[in-house]
Amino acid sequence: MSHPDYRACGLPVRPEVEALHAKLLGRLTRAGTWWTGVERRAIAAAARAARDCELCRERKAALSPAAVQGRHDGPDELPAEVVDVIHRVVTDPGRLSKSWYEGVLEGGGLDDAHYVELIGVTVTLNALDVFARAVGVDSPRLPEAARGEPSRERPASARVLGAWVPQIPSRDEGGDDAGDEWRSLYGDMPFVPQIGRALSLVPAEVENLKDISEPHYMALENVADPRYQTPGRALDRLQMELVASRVSSLNDCFY
Repeated sequence: MSHPDYRACGLPVRPEVEALHAKLLGRLTRAGTWWTGVERRAIAAAARAARDCELCRERKAALSPAAVQGRHDGPDELPAEVVDVIHRVVTDPGRLSKSWYEGVLEGGGLDDAHYVELIGVTVTLNALDVFARAVGVDSPRLPEAARGEPSRERPASARVLGAWVPQIPSRDEGGDDAGDEWRSLYGDMPFVPQIGRALSLVPAEVENLKDISEPHYMALENVADPRYQTPGRALDRLQMELVASRVSSLNDCFY
């Protein structure tokens, strides 16, 4: 298992954060629900390369991204239409639209489940790389891809509930009528944040997001409670939300 080395940063990185990052690196290059380990590693590599892509810079500056044609910089181990989705998600999320998403599906390169897992891999890679940049070290090396086949298990209860992609309904949305899928994923959460539900077509990516959220921010089940204070943190809840809001604004976050 690859392990990020934060000793050079000179900052006291918590042991649970280092341990989680090592696990995340391993997960990035193992077979998931719909992509193989080789493909997931390629998604992560393309997401990393997108930040320095000249085509993406030109598109970002253009009135419309469709006005600029060309080839993306970085590895091309995946089909061109898949690489384009990755680069758009990383570099220009503020201009993604439902019609764009529907065009991605109609183009034949991705279906809804592959798209959701692609987003999950990109989110994980971003969490690792942004943390490394914040503490002043190089991004961790991606491990070699592990052998194995995707499980290809699609939740039977998933349906479109207002988002672009199908989601597992919560208890209040009729999850009880569709079996126990919502309970095994959401547990006793009084409110399920949309950031988690958006990935629920691929439950493994929600579990991954839960793992990312807790040591870096707070457990997902506590997000909806504005009074909750994460114990042992230098920043209180109000300070955390101020930083999060500013970063979200700079990154053109939909919310």
